[in-house]
Amino acid sequence: MKPTRFLWLLPAFALLCLNSCKSDDHQAKQETKPVVYRSAPDDYAQVPAWTPDDMAFFLHGSMSTEVVPEVVLRTFMRIYPDLFPTSDLTYLGLIPDPQFGWPIGFSKKPVAHLGGLSSIGINCAACHVTEIIPPVSGSNIRVLGVTSHFDAEAFLGSVIVATFRTEDPANMKRFLSAYLGETDPKSNAKTQDQLATQWDEQQSNILATLTADPAGTNGLAHGTLNDIRSKDLRLDHQVLTAGTDLANISYTMLKLFHNMRACLHFPDVPPGTLPPPSGPGRNDAFGLLSASLFGIPQPPAPVKYGLVWNVDHRPFVHWDGNTRSPLGRNILASLGLGAPLINGPEGELDLALVKRQTDISEKIRPPRYPFIIDQAAATRGAAHYQALCAECHDGEQTDARLYSPAQIGTDPQRAIGFTQAEADLFNKFFGELKIDGYVAPTNPPIRSTQKYLSPNLEGVWARSPYLHNGSVRTMQELLMKPADRAKTFRRGSRLYDATDMGYTDAGAFQYDTSVPGNSNSGHNYGSDLNADQKRDLIEYLKTL
Repeated sequence: MKPTRFLWLLPAFALLCLNSCKSDDHQAKQETKPVVYRSAPDDYAQVPAWTPDDMAFFLHGSMSTEVVPEVVLRTFMRIYPDLFPTSDLTYLGLIPDPQFGWPIGFSKKPVAHLGGLSSIGINCAACHVTEIIPPVSGSNIRVLGVTSHFDAEAFLGSVIVATFRTEDPANMKRFLSAYLGETDPKSNAKTQDQLATQWDEQQSNILATLTADPAGTNGLAHGTLNDIRSKDLRLDHQVLTAGTDLANISYTMLKLFHNMRACLHFPDVPPGTLPPPSGPGRNDAFGLLSASLFGIPQPPAPVKYGLVWNVDHRPFVHWDGNTRSPLGRNILASLGLGAPLINGPEGELDLALVKRQTDISEKIRPPRYPFIIDQAAATRGAAHYQALCAECHDGEQTDARLYSPAQIGTDPQRAIGFTQAEADLFNKFFGELKIDGYVAPTNPPIRSTQKYLSPNLEGVWARSPYLHNGSVRTMQELLMKPADRAKTFRRGSRLYDATDMGYTDAGAFQYDTSVPGNSNSGHNYGSDLNADQKRDLIEYLKTL
């Protein structure tokens, strides 16, 4: 099988993860509150048209992105705690789902090019579901369709780094020992001794095999996937008792790792330099895809994961209104997150599953504010909203709602970086794409606006941090003069600040507004209001 060429380092998956994954005192502060989950019926307030099966599919349904075998990931977790600090992956901003066995937003199914092993992938919910911790007491509040706290770069970057580390023979020995423990529940100290003895007996052959082809690509044409047999991945007490070729299973692991990287469009040689991390709830999707599909790297321009409610009311999506087709957007997401591209334009994904995720996502409605609202203040704030906000944020979301960075003063990198020439490349890609059941669009699905779309503000209380790049932590701060806004803040907290409207200044990741693409400039509307007027406006915004 021949996937697309590895044309450039993908910034969204390139991190060595130490800055994004590690726990620290800031993270610990928000984790002191016990985790309490709301009952399932509360989840349906935003999706009254959904069935329980729709909910289950949204939370865990496949989009053909399964890219790492479950047993391999659990093995990586055991031997690389610096890359995977906790087995529940909550440090990545994910929400545990003990009944499913993996966090919300993870799917699982067997994958042929991963040796038939049950493998996990990412779906829409990973980036578009969160649980807000109330400021005082009460159950956590689940919100669908919102910008989540998931650090996708850190997760996939850790997986990729783990594959490179395990090319080292000493690490491969540790990996196989832990892999045996994961694959064979009957393994014990005697079984581990058998493995250690056979490794020592075969060591010279194992070392020669691993050092001869650490990338696992010997004999492959450039950019191909290995055919992997499930029996070559088997390691348990039975095969050890019968005697097994550890050089072969070690090399099969290298071939498996190559396939994992290939499906993420990542090269088999670790990059020498890395872009700045995007952090929780952000990525640079079009920059990533431009680099991998067309070999045209872009300056980093990370943005928040988009909002997935009332999508059926919007003719174009994304912060710059560049995408006409939500289905096309999700096809690109699937291809970027693990669904292989074969022979260039041939995508290996189940289009019906991607379409179902798209269709049910369009039925998500904005969440209502869950805490107490000062109604008298909100009534006063309505006048400020009409005077300062309504002109840009109310009404039909047409192209009249597009504004240039020069007009609003916000960071321009995302808007101006996506040119019409780049849009034309994506349109050509969609025209040539081959997927079972896929029909190429008659109208170009992608365009360049060089502007930002001013969205409606329903559910704005849950959209922190604010602006397209998530550079302003709270609404209170957004109403300040740009020069007075915080230059850095912590990101990853789920603890809600009802007074300032946004998440608290806590979390493992430090957002730095001096990094290119991260500016918190512009959008100074309302900054001339006095403190009482700002408070009234915030109370009104809670009613939307």
